[in-house]
Amino acid sequence: FPSPQKVLALQQRGAAAIIFTHPGQAIHEMICTTIWGAPDLDSLPRKPSVAVVSVNRPDGEALVGMARNGGLDVALHTRLREGWMRCPVVVAEIPGTDEPDVFLLAHGHLDSWHAGIGDNATGDATLLELARIFWTHRRRLRRSVRVAWWAGHSTGRYAGSTWYADTFALDLVERCLAHMNIDSPGCRWATEYEDVSWMPETEAFCQEAIRDATGQASFGERPHRAGDWSFNNLGLSGFFMLFSTMPKSALAEKGYYPVGGCGANIAWHTEDDTLPIFDEHNLERDLRAYVTAVVRAVNAPIHPLDFRAAVREFGQTLTRYQEVAGARFDLSPVASEASTLGRALDRFYDHCEELMTLPVTDARVRAANAAIRRIARQLVQANFARADRFHHDPAAPIPPLPDLAAVHQLGTGDPVFRGFVQAHLVRGRNRVIWALREARHTADGVR
Repeated sequence: FPSPQKVLALQQRGAAAIIFTHPGQAIHEMICTTIWGAPDLDSLPRKPSVAVVSVNRPDGEALVGMARNGGLDVALHTRLREGWMRCPVVVAEIPGTDEPDVFLLAHGHLDSWHAGIGDNATGDATLLELARIFWTHRRRLRRSVRVAWWAGHSTGRYAGSTWYADTFALDLVERCLAHMNIDSPGCRWATEYEDVSWMPETEAFCQEAIRDATGQASFGERPHRAGDWSFNNLGLSGFFMLFSTMPKSALAEKGYYPVGGCGANIAWHTEDDTLPIFDEHNLERDLRAYVTAVVRAVNAPIHPLDFRAAVREFGQTLTRYQEVAGARFDLSPVASEASTLGRALDRFYDHCEELMTLPVTDARVRAANAAIRRIARQLVQANFARADRFHHDPAAPIPPLPDLAAVHQLGTGDPVFRGFVQAHLVRGRNRVIWALREARHTADGVR
């Protein structure tokens, strides 16, 4: 498939135009820019400047065959419309009773390719039903719920959610307890919960909600830099993107290749994403899990975000990175700071446990939850972002603790370039230590 990083890399190597061959008979609509949301002065130079088209596998193999047999001349034409355009951003606000100024953001993209039943009409219907249910029962919500439908998911590379993250950045940083993305639920044959996106501090909470709502186990993965997760730089904890999916045995039986939605149906981003992709029973099951997660998140006395899990993950990441770096770079100061934070968080969550029987409005409960949100702002950004809080990273993979991932470039044989890598790592080490230290000060400041 075309991807932003492939297009950028080929453009930088001097490609005049690019033809991508898709893995099957269908052509899947894709997006080629690494720019996340509306370009600014920093990201504008990354705007693609080459023509990109896609062909299916038979046509692509034919082109490759002709090229190998003595050369091939190609005339390639594309049509591009760009400019500033007004797009609808629909948000439903459902106020809670006890602490209405704090909210969970449930969101998904409104626009689709072609009919787009599995991606993302099923998700839009789910969001609408969540809004209906929670408005009807709003007096049973202790905190608020915002339900948002984003425009510009593909044609603007997450333009709607990015605009919202920019426009309401301070509100989100101060008051959003977490965000939940809904994309491609309730699809045909999607009966299992595998490769579900969640941040480490939400994993136990998500697994319990899915199990209690559906009776099924779930298995997660690190969230991709995709899918309207436009809130990593702000430091918001998040969970879910794609949800129920086809069992791997069924994929193998059908000969399906991996796709990015529709419950793993290969109709994703094609003209075939029509009503038969929808499955009412699967959507009803998924909806139960979403409702369970939202109710528990907004009604729990203490926010269900356990950053001890995130710090444990940091330790594993640092061990891997140190093994790669060897004696060429020392990550022990980061590991020491992470261990110190882990002990502080043990004390903090012991204190939180003592507050679990108190009302949401209790001053000690509010102080503990405000601290959890501040800890999130430090640790989520350190683990999922390179750019600063109020800018957006490119639409390209971001590894764990990205400021330290450059250890993989220390093996270069060029000593001059290795010096650049070490300078980068010194700055990254400082940034991560500072984030860990700030989180520790926050945890220790709650009594």
